[in-house]
Amino acid sequence: MKLIKTALAVAMFAAAGAALAGPGMGHGHHQPGERIIKVLNLDATRAAQVTAIMTDAQTQRQALHESMKGKRGDPAAREAAHTQMKAIGDSTKAKLATVLTADELAKLKELRKGMGPGHGMGHGMGPGPARG
Repeated sequence: MKLIKTALAVAMFAAAGAALAGPGMGHGHHQPGERIIKVLNLDATRAAQVTAIMTDAQTQRQALHESMKGKRGDPAAREAAHTQMKAIGDSTKAKLATVLTADELAKLKELRKGMGPGHGMGHGMGPGPARG
């Protein structure tokens, strides 16, 4: 049961991060972190840093997703993927903390807290296609 709760928490964090990063992977219309930059009205230097952090996180999530193809029925592989997803999220938060102020981080945390499944800042927050 604890693993399921952890997996749901990680998935919600990842979805919130994806929503703040942009409209969804593969669309190419927005750069990762664009919404964070707009919401926090960041200057060009910090905007470039946030973009780099979010691009790295997106690349890591995509690689993890690709590595899971054909393994979703394997409980050990799923558990390892959940652990990796949490590590990506933790690393992303730590990197953002080096660029953003405490007030900006608090604002992002409040925005994420208000996002539930199907709710968010625009594109990319719906349940999406079933994967398996």
